[in-house]
Amino acid sequence: MIYSIHWTNLFLLMAIKMVLCGAVADAGDMIANVSRVRRAPQPHYSHRVVTDEDFDMTAAAAWKRSHWRDMQSILRREGNQKEGVQCCPSVLEMVTKKGGRTPTGLYVELYEDGENQQRLFEVSCAPNVVDKPCRFVDARLYNESRCIQKYSYSYALVRYLHSAATETPQPRTEGHFSVPGSGGWSMDYVRVRAGCECQIKPKTNKPARRRHKQRKRNRRVVEDDET
Repeated sequence: MIYSIHWTNLFLLMAIKMVLCGAVADAGDMIANVSRVRRAPQPHYSHRVVTDEDFDMTAAAAWKRSHWRDMQSILRREGNQKEGVQCCPSVLEMVTKKGGRTPTGLYVELYEDGENQQRLFEVSCAPNVVDKPCRFVDARLYNESRCIQKYSYSYALVRYLHSAATETPQPRTEGHFSVPGSGGWSMDYVRVRAGCECQIKPKTNKPARRRHKQRKRNRRVVEDDET
């Protein structure tokens, strides 16, 4: 009986030792794993260098978004107009003039007698629109677009100036006829503003001097038209 108790105690001690050794080993593995996790190197994310091209693309995208918002605002503001929203806004006016240009280019006097003046209808580009980019144009063509003043001809009572009468006779336009006994007055066509049109012109390498001359010629045409 004494030997039985001794062997029983021995087995219990061995069992306790095995349990304790296993617990210590498991704890050591957990500590080692935690240590390995803490020592694991963090992934390296390289910083991307922003180039000029990337900056230009970002600026272009921001401009497109801003341009789109502006166009949407214009549509909401002007969308209730009967004639619709224009790419190049225009204004309908009734004007009186001292003179005008015939289809042959001659400057003629427009009839007036005191308060009796001829009035002509014109469709002019709205202020600050001529030679500016068109609205609602694709962003890729925006810088190549321009609002251009268009012209047509209206029938009017005119008289050729004395200086023009002494020049080489010009061919009469169809529809021209003199009014008998009117002191030189006749019916003829004169140029009037007839709309504001959007035109797309590709980029050219035209020298700056030629562009300057062209702008001066355009200004002279407008000044002659306003006289």
